[in-house]
Order: sequence, then structure tokens, then C-alpha cells
Amino acid sequence: MPRPSSNRTTEAPLLKYKTRRKTRSSCMARCCIVTLVSVIILLLLSFIVIFVVIPLIFKYSAELQSDLIFPIHELYPENSDFTNFTKYDICGARNIYVTVNRTSELVLGVWHLLPNALLNNSFENDFNFTESLERIDYPVVIHFHGNGGNRIYSIEMYAVLREFFHVIAFDYRCYGDSGRDVLVEDGLISDSIELYKWLSTQTTADIYFWGHSIGAAIATHTIAELKKENITPPAGLFLEAPFTSLREEIIYVQSMFWFTKVFIWLPWYEVTLVDPFEEHGLQFNTIEHILLVDCPIMIFHAVDDSVIPVRFGRELYEKATSERNLTYQGNVSFHLVPALGFDHWQIYAYDKLPSYIGNHIDVCELFKKEKIEM
Repeated sequence: MPRPSSNRTTEAPLLKYKTRRKTRSSCMARCCIVTLVSVIILLLLSFIVIFVVIPLIFKYSAELQSDLIFPIHELYPENSDFTNFTKYDICGARNIYVTVNRTSELVLGVWHLLPNALLNNSFENDFNFTESLERIDYPVVIHFHGNGGNRIYSIEMYAVLREFFHVIAFDYRCYGDSGRDVLVEDGLISDSIELYKWLSTQTTADIYFWGHSIGAAIATHTIAELKKENITPPAGLFLEAPFTSLREEIIYVQSMFWFTKVFIWLPWYEVTLVDPFEEHGLQFNTIEHILLVDCPIMIFHAVDDSVIPVRFGRELYEKATSERNLTYQGNVSFHLVPALGFDHWQIYAYDKLPSYIGNHIDVCELFKKEKIEM
């Protein structure tokens, strides 16, 4: 007779299966917990690195901040040749160097471009650039360029300016073939003041300042410092696509790109990503400096400017008009350039620009005459 099956024999596989199932469930649970914890830790570390470490590194890196404002290692145009005017189809020009700091022997690379009316004379063998600059036949304009190029970059604008002026185009310290020194605002202003002093010894004609972009900030600040030093200011100021302050421009630019926009919501955003520029000597507070400008000002800005919004130019105009004494400090004009694709860099192509320049020169000459009679 067959032996009846044992319960133990029947239950053993079932018990083994249940045990194995519990073990698998336990392992899966542990794996899920470990994975979840790992993901949380990874996310936390990523958050700390991206939103804490990177802002802190930026906050304490003056060199990184300077490189963002002054990209001197990738300027336009490439392979610049400052003495080969033929390469850039320029006639009636000379390349010179001006020492602006005797102690450090800092020199700035400078171009002197003749007014168009003198170009034919410049082909004569005995033509003297220095003597032509000394005379009062034509006013002189110092051109302060933007941050992304050297003095060669603005040759199209020089072509417009040469209808009216001797053009003095120079490179800031560390730009082009100018000498190397610390790139801070005070240093740039000091250099510009010394360049203006030098030019004042070279000519008896009226001198004007023309600033584009960050060059507008440097030109305005330079005039403000001239007033503090009781030095006669230039006859007039032209501001092409200016911003109100570097702080406002930085906040605007950072709001334009997703990879910087992600930082704006942080409570420590301004402390780590905006304030450090000012802490390291880069303020360019044009909206305050413009109040100390004692000469007529012309501001012009393209409606479709993608780099510096036109509202900044309008704010400067409103500030300068409402908080300056127009009788004693000079009139302010503001010209909107229509959205014709000129953007931030090609306002020189606007057909009404020459008439704006001519009108502003007339305003400046009248202001000078009235000031003498006061």
C-alpha cells in the first residue's frame, strides 16, 4: 500500500516559495529606497553645486567678472593690423601712441583720422598731421568704442564722423596694441582724462566725446571727473546706445538667457551675481554721472537694439533733462532710430544720423557762445 504524502513534504516547497518571494520583495524595497535616496542626494548635490557653489565662485572671482565685461581675448576684428591702413581701405590716417601714465609707462594705441575735406591734402608729401590738428578749421572728436572690439571695429562710424571732425580713435588699456594694466573703471577713466589732456595740448579746436555702448559710460564718467578736477569739459557729448548703469545692464542680459535666468529666483542672486561687479570696481553708473555733464548731450538709440534696450537711453534722457540745469549745463536731445535692422552695432547706416550730428554741433557752438556771454 502506498504511503500517504506527508504535509511536511507538501508544505516545504510552498514555504520555500513564500520565503523567496518575501526576500525578493525586501530586496526590491531596499533597492527602491537606495535608488530614491541616491537620486535625492544627487539632486541635492547638483543643486548645491549649481545654485550655491557656482554663484560663490563667481562672487569672489574678479578676473571672471572682468573677462565677461571686457572680453579682451576674443576681440573683433581678428588679426588686427593697426599700422596697415590699406588693409582697411582707410586714407588720411596715422597711428600714434600716447603715454597716459608716466609711472607705469602705460601707453594707448591711437588713430588720428583726418576730416574728409582734408583727404586730398594728405596725399601731399609735405602734409603734416600734427599741424592740421592744431588748427581750428575742424573740431575733433574722441571716439570711445564698445567692449567687444578694438579701435578698428568702428571704421564705418568713423566714415560718418569724418564728414565733421578730426577723429581720435583709441584703445583702452588691455585692448588692441595699448599697454596692459588692471581693467577697472577708475583706471579707464584716469586714462581717458590723460588722453583728453594730451589732446587739449595738440589742438585749439573744439573737442567732442562720442561713446558707444560701454564707451558711452566711460565718456560720461570721464566728463564728470573732469568737472570734479575743474578741467574745462569737451564742447559736446554724443551717446550711442548707452545704458543707465552696468548693474541694470547685467540684470537685463541675465534675464535674456535660460542658463542665467535660472539664477534670478535665488534669494542670493544679486549678492552673488550682480553686486560683485560693483565690489570689484565696475559700476559705470551713467545715470548719475550724466548729471555732472556740463555740455550739450545727444542720445540716440535703435528701437530694435537687442543688447541694450532702448528704454535705457530714454531713462538717461529723462534724467538728464529733468535734473540738470539746461541753461548752464547744456541741452539734451534724444533720437529714436527706427527698427530698420541696425540693432546695436550698425546705427552708422541710418541716413538721418549726419543731420543729427550737424544739428548737435550747432547746438554746442551756440551753447559755448552763450556761456561766454553770461
